[in-house]
Amino acid sequence: MSTPPHRVSIRGVEPHDEPRVRAALGRPPADFSLCSPPPRLLFEHFGSTGFVAEAGGELIGFVLGFASQTYPGEACVWAVWVRPDRRREQLGTTLYECFVAAAHEQYCSIVRASAAVTDSAAIAFHRALGFVDEPSRDPWVDGRTGDDPLDDEARVEFVRFVADRAGSHPRPERETAA
Repeated sequence: MSTPPHRVSIRGVEPHDEPRVRAALGRPPADFSLCSPPPRLLFEHFGSTGFVAEAGGELIGFVLGFASQTYPGEACVWAVWVRPDRRREQLGTTLYECFVAAAHEQYCSIVRASAAVTDSAAIAFHRALGFVDEPSRDPWVDGRTGDDPLDDEARVEFVRFVADRAGSHPRPERETAA
C-alpha cells in the first residue's frame, strides 16, 4: 500500500531556508567552481519575490529572484529548482507563477531568466512558460568560450512580458510638486 503524497505548501522564502536551498543544489557553500551559491541577500532582502515549496516538512522546490533596481519595471529569476522525483507535477510552473505575480505587484512588466545552453529541459520549460529567447544585453556573456574554468557556462537569456488584462501594467503615476 502506497502512502499518499504530502500536501504541497508554498510560502515566501526566509533566511533560515538558505542552508536547505544550498543543499538542494548539491553545492557546498565554498564550492564556487561549479556555480556560485545563492547569495544570502536573496533570502534576507528579497523574501517577497522568493518562494519555497514544501511537502511533509521537506523542501521540494524553490524560486529565487528580485525586482531590478537598475532596470525599473523588470524582475529577474536567479534560480528555480524542483526535486527530481517531484518534476512533471506542475510545481515549477506554480513557483514561477508565484514569482511573476509578486513581480507584477512590484510594478514589473518584464521578467528575465536564463538557462545553460546545454540544459535542453530548462530551455523547453522556459519556452513553455511563455518566455522567448533574447540576445544577451552583456556582450561579454555572449563572448564566453568555456576555455576558462572561472568562466560561467554559456546561457540562453529569456524574457517574458507580463501585463494586466487591459494589456498594460497598472503602475501608479508619480505626483510631482508644482
